[in-house]
Amino acid sequence: MRVLMKKYDAIDFGKFFAMFAIVFIHSQAFESTQLVWLDGEQLNSALKVFARFSVPFFFIASGFLFSMKIKTHHKPFQYFISYNKKLLLLYLSWFVFYAVYDFGKILYQSESSSITGNPEITAYLQSLFTRELFIYGVSNTQYHLWFLPALIWAVAISYLFQRKSLIGLLLVISLGLHLAGLTGQGYSQLYNMYFETRDPFFFGLFYVALGSFIARHSDKAEALARRISIHVYIVAVFALFMLQLAERTWTMVQLQGRYEEYFLSTIPLSLLLFLAVLKYNQTGRGTWINKIGRSTIGIFVIHPFIISVSHLLMEHYNILTWKEHFLYGILFVPFVFITSFIVYQWLQSVKKQILFVFTRSRKPNQECFPGKRSSSLRGMR
Repeated sequence: MRVLMKKYDAIDFGKFFAMFAIVFIHSQAFESTQLVWLDGEQLNSALKVFARFSVPFFFIASGFLFSMKIKTHHKPFQYFISYNKKLLLLYLSWFVFYAVYDFGKILYQSESSSITGNPEITAYLQSLFTRELFIYGVSNTQYHLWFLPALIWAVAISYLFQRKSLIGLLLVISLGLHLAGLTGQGYSQLYNMYFETRDPFFFGLFYVALGSFIARHSDKAEALARRISIHVYIVAVFALFMLQLAERTWTMVQLQGRYEEYFLSTIPLSLLLFLAVLKYNQTGRGTWINKIGRSTIGIFVIHPFIISVSHLLMEHYNILTWKEHFLYGILFVPFVFITSFIVYQWLQSVKKQILFVFTRSRKPNQECFPGKRSSSLRGMR
């Protein structure tokens, strides 16, 4: 008998705000703001620290939902293959999209209108296909797509350990890797890492394993989450957010670090936020927030394109000075977020129409077969 998976509406609720935070990080909305009493770059850096919970939250949620599905699915291996196949196709399709877009963007901004012999085009093409493609992704406008190969690798490793009932061991191993990887992120001043650690193994794996571990012990995790009062959640989350900011100030200002990304306090903060989601698992049910939260993958893949096009248009019409206004910092992130959602929904609608026409054209004409009535004739009876 097939066991139905429990529905966690609050995860979609949390994904909405996590995605909004990601859009804020990538938009750099306040970076150029100029006010007498406000340094836009400092404000932008401080707010980015508060938004850093977003990517760990998505990794935890992905690991949790995947593992919960594995627990209830009658063919777990087939589900694992299907899950990673969808992620891989999503990554490859948007890799091609951004590769074409960046090619056109570089050509548009290049001093030379020629493709052959253009050093910028040559350098771009050389950087496009490297051995890091399926681990770190590539840069330019598709800098954000690193999340997809990281999730693919992390889910695959997590699945192997789950099949051997060793997810606890994986959590310990991945925590060690993550702590070492922090020296390539928030604690870069402690050790000079010669490679990127915001990757599947030193970053994504830990949070996916954490989500999988919670799913493996979902009953105990939910019982623990229910025992924590709302006042403890509020005070602890606020304190951890402030601790992140303090860590950023210490590492970047006093120790002169190079990267201001993730810190030690990000770990308990992300865990506590997810426990809150488990406690209030029906939050947002039936709301527009959850509807958008279910479509965050669309906002994720397309929002850098919206940001890039917006900046190109501002440059074309010579209105880049708008970025210095405080109002731009307030309005630009919601604009990118909403526009990304609308554009992606439109693309999905177009894709469905194309698939419908394609599949319909491939169906054999039933009137050609004796003894079978066509669908048009059946509808006329």
